[in-house]
Amino acid sequence: MPEPDVLVVGSGPVGAAYVRLLTEARPELDVLVVEAGPIVSEPPGMNLRNIADSVQQEKARLLAQGQALPGTDAVPLDIPGTVTARQGTYLVEPGGEQMPAAALASCVGGQGALWTCAVPVPRDTERIGFIPDDEWDEAVTVAARLLYRTIEAFAGSAMTAAVIGRLGDLFDPQLPASRKVGVLPVAGQVQPDGTVRWTGADMVLGDARYQLRASTLCRRLILDGSSVAAVELADMTSGDITVVRPRVTIVAADAFHTPQLLWASGIRPAPLGRYLTEHPLTFAVVAVREDLVPGYSVTSQRAADPVSSVICVPFADPGHPFHAQALHLDTCPPYFTGGRVPEPNPAGYLTMGWGCRKFPRAEDGLTFSDTETDQWGMPRVSIQYALTDREHAELDQAIGHLTTAAKALGRFVPGGEPKIMPAGSSLHYQGTYRLGDDGGAQSVCDSYAQVWGLDNLFLGGNGTIPTATACNPTLTSVAIAARSARRVLEVLA
Repeated sequence: MPEPDVLVVGSGPVGAAYVRLLTEARPELDVLVVEAGPIVSEPPGMNLRNIADSVQQEKARLLAQGQALPGTDAVPLDIPGTVTARQGTYLVEPGGEQMPAAALASCVGGQGALWTCAVPVPRDTERIGFIPDDEWDEAVTVAARLLYRTIEAFAGSAMTAAVIGRLGDLFDPQLPASRKVGVLPVAGQVQPDGTVRWTGADMVLGDARYQLRASTLCRRLILDGSSVAAVELADMTSGDITVVRPRVTIVAADAFHTPQLLWASGIRPAPLGRYLTEHPLTFAVVAVREDLVPGYSVTSQRAADPVSSVICVPFADPGHPFHAQALHLDTCPPYFTGGRVPEPNPAGYLTMGWGCRKFPRAEDGLTFSDTETDQWGMPRVSIQYALTDREHAELDQAIGHLTTAAKALGRFVPGGEPKIMPAGSSLHYQGTYRLGDDGGAQSVCDSYAQVWGLDNLFLGGNGTIPTATACNPTLTSVAIAARSARRVLEVLA
């Protein structure tokens, strides 16, 4: 077998974006993708929300949660007080106290098999200041194309208009004239019957030609001077070890496994694993008041998709340094309310949350053991993470906004009262191998996601995001990859 031109470690939306863009520009490239987790859907990498059969969807989620290890028992994940670290994910640090709900999925498609497909654009201080505006805008445009970004899915309903109207009365005065309460952009394609095919890595890949090795762990990058000369791969089923020698290696695993691999490979710049951020979250569940949309009945809405509206109060700094989302559900799953089944409500339910910023600090991050290993045989990861007074103050403000908004739209259901979620609940982990323009003093890679000092190693994923953000990170990470792909092509020239 010929050696690959490009090795991509990680099969989520960001790894898929690299594959798509590189092969669009150079169809002759031999690209190999390796994923530690198994294939859990057909086609591989599909968003599991697209599986209509609930039993089959549950089986796929349990496979993603099983960590790809032969004989591993996948059991429903239950973290008290959280609704996001649920079936389909496993804990990063079981028993960890500083980020107890930090969780990941391991499967072909990565977290893209499970994500909710929100794709807002970063604004104001969320933007990466050292990337020129024109280049960033171009990268965002490419990312939007790859992810099938749209507002069509939820733009036309009476419920959407009513919720936007109420929230607009409350929050539009705090927002810029060009950015008001509105429909949240999502990643998906509206089908002829009105349902949505949600974007997964399979859709990002399109017709790209590549090789996939599932259940294959990348154990080590082998350096020769300033280059990655070879990469050691382990088949998780057979235990066989192989070595490949790609011209370019792209590691786009996740914010924990990417720096873990670099550490295991002896690539240990001081900022590696540091500056860990996520989105501290507030959350509530509201039974919508029946007079909000007179005559509305959940039975009249499309039954194929429980989400009928997705509304956003966008980030604006100053004014509203939060990213807020309200999802209208015809029926409310009990995991949103601590296991309690909400009372019937003709107007349906809103799950609502105000997401906050975590400001990057070197103290927040990961440490890797040189003596203990995890279930994969890789250096064991420990998390150090704490909120500062500034973040606690913003969370208090977010709870106030959430309470005001919820009361304008309905009443809290039992178990759905406003709460601050446990650390890690967002599943949006950022900054642990972040971009920079400082030569590596406080960053792991340059603005093109190329690791400082290495000629042919690039990184991808939410770990590259260097700023304090409140919005969902996938569009940002894919935009970073889109800009990075141009540099990769130069290296391959």
